[in-house]
Parts: sequence; structure tokens; C-alpha cells
Amino acid sequence: MNTIHKFGGRMPYYCIPRNLQDVVELVQRAENENKRIKAVGSGHSFSDVALPEVYLVDLKKLNALLPLDNNSIKPEYRQLNLVHVQGGMTVQKFNRKMDRLDLCVKNMGGIDNQTLAGAISTGTHGTGLGLPSFPGMVRSILLVTHGGKCLRVEPTNGITSPDQYHDTNVELVQNDQVFYSAVLSLGCFGIIYSFILEMEDMYFLEETKKCYDWSYVKPRLKDRSLFYEEDGSTPIRGVMVQVNPYKNKDGDHTCIVVRHRLLNTRPHRTLGDATRNWISSILGRLPLSYLVLRRIARRKPEKLPGMIDSSLRSLQDKRYENKGYRVLYQGAEYVKIRAYDSEFAFDMTDNNNDFITALEEMFDKAVENKEKGLFQTAPMGLRFVDRSPAYLSPEYGRQVAYIDTPFITGTPKLDEILYGYQEIMLKHNGIPHWGKINTILDGKPEVIEKYYPELQVWQKYFREFNPKKTFSNKFSDRLNLGFVGMVV
Repeated sequence: MNTIHKFGGRMPYYCIPRNLQDVVELVQRAENENKRIKAVGSGHSFSDVALPEVYLVDLKKLNALLPLDNNSIKPEYRQLNLVHVQGGMTVQKFNRKMDRLDLCVKNMGGIDNQTLAGAISTGTHGTGLGLPSFPGMVRSILLVTHGGKCLRVEPTNGITSPDQYHDTNVELVQNDQVFYSAVLSLGCFGIIYSFILEMEDMYFLEETKKCYDWSYVKPRLKDRSLFYEEDGSTPIRGVMVQVNPYKNKDGDHTCIVVRHRLLNTRPHRTLGDATRNWISSILGRLPLSYLVLRRIARRKPEKLPGMIDSSLRSLQDKRYENKGYRVLYQGAEYVKIRAYDSEFAFDMTDNNNDFITALEEMFDKAVENKEKGLFQTAPMGLRFVDRSPAYLSPEYGRQVAYIDTPFITGTPKLDEILYGYQEIMLKHNGIPHWGKINTILDGKPEVIEKYYPELQVWQKYFREFNPKKTFSNKFSDRLNLGFVGMVV
């Protein structure tokens, strides 16, 4: 063990494991002392899902690529781009290592400072109706659970051949129910040591950003034509919408539509194609931008509607071409990691447009808040994600539209504003993202049961892997995860 420090007051033990055995010993120690233990990555999550109580396990030393035992991989899976990686590696570092191997993630969120374990365990997603969220890349999980037991967890028809698997220290478990519970477990099943992920061959994307009015975008969202080329049949790989909740001078809402298109060949880029809007890119990385915006929010908030409109219009680029992961990374990280928001998923199957109804009601709420002196500090966002088999994924079994409501930290009465938005989104059948603010779920077990049809299966394995609540925390306690719907 590299480090275990005990801090005063309410601070937990701070632990930095360097290998699998260190993780095993930490779990055993916590259980023997009847204490709680929590792995923490970069701390990006806005919810209390990553808050430790006693043992804080920092995964920063578990950040390496590991050898892949190809002999134990079933022959039919050996042609896949499989990589074995420790859970504490950041997405940024992982992308750079994959670049050297000429490989690329299929999808990712807009920034890359999260650890893989944190991003996967909370269901981080990007955008693209045909693209999975982060858990969709996972083919195998090495989990340290109750009693310090090590499990390699895979689907029933997993990548590993049981006949060729000879690791006596790690038990192979191939079971759909266990895997699709564990892959998005919010840290409640144990500490994830490593993943085997499936990568894509390196690919290139073209990103375009174009400014429209909401009156143009809305009907194309309703009939889904926004997700296709002009021929009406060729799907666009990824689409994202950012919209000003306040009306512009023409009485409409300014939108930016971001489109990602797959390039068939390596681009021959001009200088303009090789970079995004350089002014907005630089400003998004500077502390000064955040400080100025926070000051305006507190001192002159009436300027914010116009500033949001101007900032959206300034994002319009003619084109940006690069490797896939570089385009998926949206930048402005200094401001984004100081954001605070709620994000809800809405079912899009059978032409369901609840997300549009909710968004427009939130426009009205923003105006109502404005009259009370409460202001939005960023545009609202729409992203779109393919269905997932992970039981606790908001997109379980259906394509979804996510509505994102970001604010910078320090916005006056932020929690009050967000709660109002949460009420609207929940009313229109939205489901909260676990890693964002989801206080609307407090005391509403019937809502969790309604939207997660496999919840009882997930809870069965929660109780099996976490019988002493060693891996629980205030987040899971607050929502009674593991025991929702049970008479205790």
C-alpha cells in the first residue's frame, strides 16, 4: 500500500492503492472495521454519488494499460479491438494512449478529465442516436467486492473462454444479469480495478455548427429529420442542440445545431478546418472567463440573456475536422468543470416528443424566474443517445433525448432554479442522470421503480455484493438504492 492517511474532523481515510492486492486489502479492512469505502476518480460528478464517508480510495495510481490475455479470449472475439485498462486512468490519458495504437473511443462526453471508472459507473454519454453511452464499450469488468473477492464479470456469452481461463485469483462470472447490473453500479457493488473495452479503428469526424431559430429546429426534431442528411435517409452520426431559453430580438430562441459526420478518408485540412473557433476555445480555458461570468451573474444578471445569445452565435464555425476523440471533446473545460446542472433523459421511441414539451415549458419557467431576478447563466442543451442494456441506465431499452440545464457555480439561488426545472422534466416523464443533480428523486421510490424495470434484479446483486453496505454512501442512502420497494 502506497498511502493511507487519516485526516481530522469528518475527513475519511485517504488511500492510494498501487495494485490489485492493495484494493483487496482495503476492502477487507473496511469490512472488518464495519466502515464504508468509496473509490473516487476525478470528482467530476455534480451529484453526491462520489462522496466518501470513511475510506476514500484514490485511483490515480491505477492508470495503466494492462496486458490482454489473448489466449483466454474466445476465437470469435479476437478480431475485436480489445484493450485492458485500469479504472483510474482519465479519459484524456486513455484517448492519447489509444491514439498511439491507432484506435478511438466510439463515443464520449464533452470533456475528458473523468476517470474511466467514474465515467462508466455513472453512465456518462455523448451524442448520437446510433451511438452508445460509455458503458456500451465495456466487455469485461474486474471488480473487487464483498470480502475482498475478485470477480471478472462478463455477459453470458462473454469474451472469455472458461476453458482457457486460468487466473485462480479472480473468479470468472459470465451472467447477463450480473454484468448489466455491475456495469452501471454507481460504485455500490465494489471497487472497479480494470475494464476490457472494445475500441474502434481510428476514424475522423467533421464537425459543423450552424445557427438557427427554434422555430426551424423544433419541427425537425419532432419528425426526426434533423438527424438525417437532406436525402432523408442517410443518418448523421451525431447531433447536438444548444438553445437560449430567452427569446431573441425577433421573438424566437437562438439555437446552435452541432453535427458530427464520419469522414471516409483522412482529411486534408486547411488551417481553418484544423481548429475550432479559436476565440471561444481560448476563453473557455481561462479562469478569467469563469470569474467574469460569475460576477455578471451576481452584479448585473439582466445582461445574461443577451450574453447567452451572443455566445451561441459566436460558436458558429464553418467546419472542424480531426480525429474522432478530438472532435467529440468539446473543450471549455475550465468553465465546464465549474458547472452545476441537472440532466434528464426522455424516451424518443414511437415518435415520443415529451422532451420538446418539457423544454418549452422550461423556456416559460426561465422567463418566470427572470421576473423574480433569477437568471440562466448558460444555454440549455439537447443530446441524443442510443438504447442501453445496462439496467440502471436512463436509456435502458430505448433511444433517448437528454435535456441539460447547466449553470456556473455561484449562480444566485441555483438550487431553487434547478429544482423547478427538475419538477418540469419529471412531470413530462424525464429520468435524471445519476451523475447530475437529481434531488427531485428524494422520497419518490415509486418513480425509480417506474422508470427502471430491471431495478429489482439490480438490487438483488446490490445486496449480494454489498451485504454490509460497505460500498454504499449518502447518495445510495438518500435514494434507498438496494432496497427500493422493499418493506424493511
